[in-house]
Amino acid sequence: MRKLQRKVESKADTDQILYTVDVQERGISLGRNSFSSEDDFRHAFSLKHAPDEAGTQQLRSRYILSKQNPLHQLERHMMLLSERGILRQSTVVLGVEHDPFLPFNGKFEKSMQFLELCKRYTPGLLHVQTRSPLIVIALPVLAKLGKHCSIGIGLETPCEESAQRYTPDLPRVSERIKTIRALGRFGISTHVQVSPVLPYGDWRKSAKEFAEMLVDISPNIVVKPLSDGSKSTEMKLRQTPLGKRLAEDRKFHYLRPDAALPLLASLEEIAPEALIYKRPDHLKAQQLDLFAA
Repeated sequence: MRKLQRKVESKADTDQILYTVDVQERGISLGRNSFSSEDDFRHAFSLKHAPDEAGTQQLRSRYILSKQNPLHQLERHMMLLSERGILRQSTVVLGVEHDPFLPFNGKFEKSMQFLELCKRYTPGLLHVQTRSPLIVIALPVLAKLGKHCSIGIGLETPCEESAQRYTPDLPRVSERIKTIRALGRFGISTHVQVSPVLPYGDWRKSAKEFAEMLVDISPNIVVKPLSDGSKSTEMKLRQTPLGKRLAEDRKFHYLRPDAALPLLASLEEIAPEALIYKRPDHLKAQQLDLFAA
C-alpha cells in the first residue's frame, strides 16, 4: 500500500517546537507541542472540519482569559518567549480545533487581535488554517508578516453538491477557491488542505481532474483521509453526522484509511513537488545556528 503523504524537503536530527492556538467563545487556548522535523506538521495539526470530528489529537492547552483584556496574559507569554529567543525558532499554528475566521461567537475579532500580537512578537512561522473567505480581511497584517506567515485553506472536494451534503455549515467551494487565488496574488504563501478527502466524483476516475484543479490554484497541497484506520477512530466516526451521511450514501471509500490514495497518486504523477512541505529558508538558517552553537 502506498504510504500517505508526509514528505518534507529536508531532515534534521532535532525536534521542533510548535504552538497551537485556538480561538474560542471565552478566549484563546495555547498549547505547546514537539514534532519531528522529518514530519509535515500540517498532518498532525490539521484543522478539524467539525467539532465532532473523530481522530484528531487532543492538545494540551491552557486558557488565557481576563475580563479587562482577554489577551493580556497571552501577550505577556508571547513577550517572554520572544525575549528568550524561543518564538523566532517556533512554528505557531492558528486554528486546529476551531476555525479562527468563521464569524461566530466573536472569534473573528479575537483572531485579528492575535494576528496583531504576532506583528509585535513574530514567530518563526505563523501558519493560519481556515475555510473562511474572511481571511482576506487580514491581508494587511499577513503581508506585514511576510515570510513568517503561511495560510492553509481547507478544500475537501471540488463539488458544491458534495460540500453542501457533507459539510453544509462551511463556506461554498467557489468562495474558498477565490480566496486561495486572492491570497496567492498578494504573495501570501498559501496551502490547499484536502483534509479530509470527501466525495469528488468517481473515486478513481475523477481523481486526476481533482488533482489538476488543485495544482492550478496552489503550488502547495496537503491531502489527508477522514480515518486513520484505528478501531477507536472508526467507532467515533460512525457516530458523527459526516460518517453517517457517507454510510447512508454508500460512499464507503471515503470512510477508509486509504481514501486519499487515488488523489495522491494523481498528484504525484502531475506535480509531485506540490506534496513536499518546503520549510522556509529562514527557519533552516536558524536551525543551523542552533547546531553551530
